[in-house]
Amino acid sequence: MGPSSSVDSSSEQGEESLEVRLGKISHEKLVQEVISVWNEAMKIEQELVISRQRTRALELELEAIELEQGDSSSVADLEEQLRVMKIRYNQLENKLENEKIRRIDGGGLSESRIQELQDDNSRLLKVEEEQMILILDMEAQIDRLLASLKES
Repeated sequence: MGPSSSVDSSSEQGEESLEVRLGKISHEKLVQEVISVWNEAMKIEQELVISRQRTRALELELEAIELEQGDSSSVADLEEQLRVMKIRYNQLENKLENEKIRRIDGGGLSESRIQELQDDNSRLLKVEEEQMILILDMEAQIDRLLASLKES
């Protein structure tokens, strides 16, 4: 048998059906091959499960980071609102003081003007109270957000 016979035999093997080729392999060897391929498939499946778990963990971590960033902007927004409310509160307080000074300097105010000033004073006091409640509420929200950020 020369080199041409080995080429002929390899082409014949290529043409053989899978069944014939497997029939030529010993039963024990075939079982070992099936078990080996089965074990590899199980290993790949476990790696896939682990990969999916890691992916889910990373997704959850990313969501948590995005949530923290969203909270940070909320804290900044609340701080800005608080700053604006404090300015507004100071403006109203100054208006009240100016009105008190005008009352003292005006001395001979008419009854209608006195009633108007008392109504304004009542309104300003009510606004002041509402703003104080709002400021306290905003401060509490900021404290809660800061606490949640520290816990994260």
